[in-house]
Amino acid sequence: MNAFQRVATIVSYEWKRTLAKKKFFVFVILAFAVQILIFVIFNYLFTNPPPLMPPFFLEQTKPIMWIIEALFPQGLFMSLVAIMISGGSMSEEYEHGTADTLLSKPITKIEYMTGKYLGGLSLLSFVVALTTALGVILAVSFFSPQEHLQFVPHVYLAIVYSNLVFLSLAFMFSEVFRRTTLALLSAIGIFIASMVTSGVLSVVYAFTGEQLYLDVSKWLPDWCASNFPDFVIRELVSIPSTPFVSIGEVETVLAGALIAVYTTVFIAITIIKLIKSDVTKKTD
Repeated sequence: MNAFQRVATIVSYEWKRTLAKKKFFVFVILAFAVQILIFVIFNYLFTNPPPLMPPFFLEQTKPIMWIIEALFPQGLFMSLVAIMISGGSMSEEYEHGTADTLLSKPITKIEYMTGKYLGGLSLLSFVVALTTALGVILAVSFFSPQEHLQFVPHVYLAIVYSNLVFLSLAFMFSEVFRRTTLALLSAIGIFIASMVTSGVLSVVYAFTGEQLYLDVSKWLPDWCASNFPDFVIRELVSIPSTPFVSIGEVETVLAGALIAVYTTVFIAITIIKLIKSDVTKKTD
């Protein structure tokens, strides 16, 4: 068995481990439910337009409903799904005592970690594919005709790429702490703190006009993870301003670079910790 086959075996094992978790399915179902809720709300607005809502808003929004449907779960649920996937990836093996067994096989630590990470990433990519497909199907079926459908793959890849931040963060905590609960709580805590802080700084900037607040908010991990797909699609098409797709300065390069930096740092820390640490027996 060569290195590729060994990594592929761990990837398959990681899928089976994650799919056995009820919490994973809960967040995936919530993501689907949000998409359906958005469909119901907009379907009602299109058939019963409120008197105070400008007619041009609905006219501009209807042809790009697939973008709204695909992107809406991104800001919250996809990040949580990523955390759920990787938060126990490494730590559960230590807690259950299976890390010793897995690493006693003819496999290196790097191959083991690579299989674990790629298993989580491929599963996350599959979930994103499902939510993106559902968004497109709902939009095409009920709000046709839809524009810019040729950019569906671009949106899909942008969503997957943006979620590398919290997937890698939770993966790092899983190895560093070697406790699943602590890893999950730490990753979720940073996610929520980053999201809240970024929102507060943006509000302060809106009131004060001080550029410093906006600049600081951009360095928080939630900013690049949440906004990168929006920036990408805005680079590709001209999207009208809506409550769900914000219009502002296009900072695609900055967001993409920050995702790369955060992901690289988190993975580097994971590799260092795994290589320098002994594999422990089952933890209490």
